[in-house]
Amino acid sequence: MKIVSFFAGAGGLDLGFQQAGFNVIWANEYDKEIWETYEKNHPNTILDKRSIVNVPVDEVPECDGIIGGPPCQSWSEAGAARGIKDKRGQLFYDFIRILEAKQPKFFLAENVSGMLISKHTEALEGIKKLFRNAGIGYELSFQMLNASDYNVPQDRKRVFFIGIRKDLNFKYQFPTETFPKIALEEIITDLKEGVLPALEFNNTNGNNCSVPNHEYMIGSFSTIYMSRNRVRSWDEQSFTIQAGGRHAPLHPQAPKMKFIEKNKIAA
Repeated sequence: MKIVSFFAGAGGLDLGFQQAGFNVIWANEYDKEIWETYEKNHPNTILDKRSIVNVPVDEVPECDGIIGGPPCQSWSEAGAARGIKDKRGQLFYDFIRILEAKQPKFFLAENVSGMLISKHTEALEGIKKLFRNAGIGYELSFQMLNASDYNVPQDRKRVFFIGIRKDLNFKYQFPTETFPKIALEEIITDLKEGVLPALEFNNTNGNNCSVPNHEYMIGSFSTIYMSRNRVRSWDEQSFTIQAGGRHAPLHPQAPKMKFIEKNKIAA
């Protein structure tokens, strides 16, 4: 089945669909810092580099499914949580604009769990209604899932909107089965040796790293929500890995700490 992807980022969601047997034929990503990463990892996918607001519906290929994770900053509890009042939050509307025009068999959209906080209730219900009424309509399934329940050693809660076009006469059912949580020690204990402190102003050691990006942030711990130098013990899962390196560090002198690659962008 042919898939079109929006807000593709580095292509993590696309990779999951490819591994599940789908064919991601076309993707859209506006952030030029990510283009090279996406293209190297998805050489068979056409990458459109415009903002979604500038993409005419007739230039989006015909497809069986549309997927995407609109920018999360507007909804995140770590930020101002302006939601639909923020221009980035309004990009949901463009996703729905294209969905309504293309009428694929299904869609999947995901975002941060911050969408569930009370101040976003009205906006969230509005988005759900638009999804349900897009074109001939979609049977909408909505649920929050945690990646740590699905073989990922990371606490990563995300809400998922999955719609099946109404004329197909069925509704997607979220899985009820979960898997035993995987501890960090099982995954990255081999990276304990050889880790380097970042250089002054947290610049990278570059080629001096024995493993690319195998270094930790320098500087003090911060109590600010989702801020720097937060740690988990080896028998736990990591915090949600952020785009910025300051969110996922290690200090080798501190007890019960572990390494997570600096500046690694998680799908």
